[in-house]
Amino acid sequence: MRPGPNGCDMQKWMASTLIILFLLPLVNADTEAPDESRMAIGGHAILLEHYTATWCDTCATVDPLVSEFVDEHTSRVVRVALHPNDHDPFGSALTTHRIGLKQAEAELPLPTFWFDGESELQGSASQSLLENELRSAELKRTDWIEMSVWWDSWGNSPHDDIHRFHLNIDEDLPPDAIITVFRLETLEMTSEIANNGIDVHHDIATQMISFSPNGSVLDSFDGVHGWDISTGNLYSEGGIPVYTLETYGEVDGFVTVIEENGEVRGVIRISNEEMPRKAEIYSDLALLLLLVALAGSSAILRRDEIH
Repeated sequence: MRPGPNGCDMQKWMASTLIILFLLPLVNADTEAPDESRMAIGGHAILLEHYTATWCDTCATVDPLVSEFVDEHTSRVVRVALHPNDHDPFGSALTTHRIGLKQAEAELPLPTFWFDGESELQGSASQSLLENELRSAELKRTDWIEMSVWWDSWGNSPHDDIHRFHLNIDEDLPPDAIITVFRLETLEMTSEIANNGIDVHHDIATQMISFSPNGSVLDSFDGVHGWDISTGNLYSEGGIPVYTLETYGEVDGFVTVIEENGEVRGVIRISNEEMPRKAEIYSDLALLLLLVALAGSSAILRRDEIH
C-alpha cells in the first residue's frame, strides 16, 4: 500500500533534510577561507640539524655561512636550528631530546651539524665541508617518501594568529615509523646577556611533536604554544587523509620528517614563501557540495513522483 500524500511529502522532506545535514559538516570543515594559505609537495630534501647557541663565539662566524649555504640549496637541504637548554634564551628541552636520540656525547662542541641524523660535523664549518656532507647524505638516501603539506592561517586579533597544518603522506608507513613536525621561528635578541653579536637568529625549532602513523603522540614539546593533533580528511583536496596540527602565534614555517628504524626517509619544509593556494577553492567547494545536495534531493523527488 502506497503512502498517502502527507506520507509522501514527509518522505521527501526527510530525504532532502538528511542529505543536507550529511553534507553540512563537510562544507563547514574546509570552507572557512583562511587569511593566508600555502602548500608544498616534496620529501627528497636532506635534514640539517644545526646545534648552535647565542653565546657561542665560533657560531657568530659560522651561523651566517650556514644561512647562506641553506639559502643557496633550498631545494636540497632543510635546516632546523637547535639551541641548548641553558642560558641561551632560545634554548628548549626539545634540543636535549634530539641530541639524546643521536646518542651524542654529553658535552658537544658548538656548533655541531647532523645531516639526516648522521654525518656529524663539528666546529668551524666551511661552505665546501657543508657541501661535501650534503652530497654524502644524498648518496646514502636511496629513496624518499613523498609528502604534501598545507598551511592555513587566520588572523585572530587581539589574540594570537591561528595556524592549521595538514600533512598527507603518499604511501602507507609501517607501524613503527615516526613522523616529526618542527615549528620554526626567526627570533631576535632583546638582551646583551648570552649575546655573541648576532641579533637575528633563523630557523629556530620552538616546538616539536612526534607521532606514529596511527596518530598517537610519542613526544611533544609545546613551547609557548601547545599543539592540537587530529586525523581526518581534507575535503578541499578531494577528501584525502591527513594529519592536522593546530597551533598559535608567530610562525616562519614547519618541517616534517619521516623516520623508519632510525633512518630518515623523507623531509619537507613549508614556509611563508611557499606557493599560495587559490582562495576561491573554498567557495568552489562549498558550491559543489551544495549542488550535490540539490541534485540528490531532486533525484529523490523525481523518483517519488514516478512511483
